[in-house]
Amino acid sequence: MRQVDLGIDGMRASTLGFGCAAVMGRVGRNGSLTALGAAYDAGITFYDTARSYGYGESEALLGEFLRGRRQSVVISTKFGIVPVPQSRIKNAVKPFARKVLSVLPSARKAVQRQIGAQFLKDHFTVEVLRDSVATSLRKLRTDYVDLLFMHSPPVTVLQQDDLLDAMQRLVEEGKARRIGISADPPVIEAAIAKGSDRLRSFQFPCSLFDMRVADRLRHYGGDNTVKVANHPFGGLSGAATTMEVLKSLARDSNTPAELRDKLRIVDESLLADIVLNTIVLGGNIQTVIPSMMSPSHLKSNIAAVEHSRFTAEEIQWLRAAIESSVRHRDIQDGSE
Repeated sequence: MRQVDLGIDGMRASTLGFGCAAVMGRVGRNGSLTALGAAYDAGITFYDTARSYGYGESEALLGEFLRGRRQSVVISTKFGIVPVPQSRIKNAVKPFARKVLSVLPSARKAVQRQIGAQFLKDHFTVEVLRDSVATSLRKLRTDYVDLLFMHSPPVTVLQQDDLLDAMQRLVEEGKARRIGISADPPVIEAAIAKGSDRLRSFQFPCSLFDMRVADRLRHYGGDNTVKVANHPFGGLSGAATTMEVLKSLARDSNTPAELRDKLRIVDESLLADIVLNTIVLGGNIQTVIPSMMSPSHLKSNIAAVEHSRFTAEEIQWLRAAIESSVRHRDIQDGSE
């Protein structure tokens, strides 16, 4: 697996990161350990978790898995969304909820609404920060995390100098190597505009439908800025739309002949190839975190970044063509 420089004291990590949001949440213990093991064996060294992931249990399982492997990986975690302690009854129904999702994907929204009620959001105080980091370190079985992010904060958090100072003290104490912010594009853009020397690490949604933050970060902070992209496929609807656009490009006479040939079969592997390489190469992102809890997704994603069938010039052409197609669709939808 290709490794990249994160600009933190020579720290390097894999281009593909493993997101632990589903660990001990949508996916149970055995399935989570299997997915973690497959990712590690494939050379993935970036693991992204949070206090709230897996009903508050994701960090503990990750820490268990990484026992004896800590020095060879990069750990990213987050604070600000606090998991509500689970009752024995709620813990007992988790396997049932996972089964429902595996059989009825259409039930995902209803389950997600129920899951959302299990968290307390917007908890950005110095006290919560200290308690959260202490808990994270204990569960992760480590003395420090490499990246500590604020988790989906409101833009007003950028004015909380006491919180930013407390986060920086954690760096000075050796409990975090770098602090940053994980949020939606508007908040990240506000953080970029603020230009704080303390916030040099960013995690944000980045897909073919919205790469503006990646473009803004291209020349921000130089090599000393960590840029991590999540949700690269834009969800199920985003993936479906992208595949439709690619099939259309394969039939379009304006598409170069060699590209049309490469787009002849639009499947999961081709989608991963175009999406991930557009973000990593075109977006100048160091690490991208797609969903990799299933073996097929892991295999497709690794193959995409390791052996792309497209040249850099073709990736650039495809990005422009897809963005143009999406803009045209938006205009048509708005006129109806």
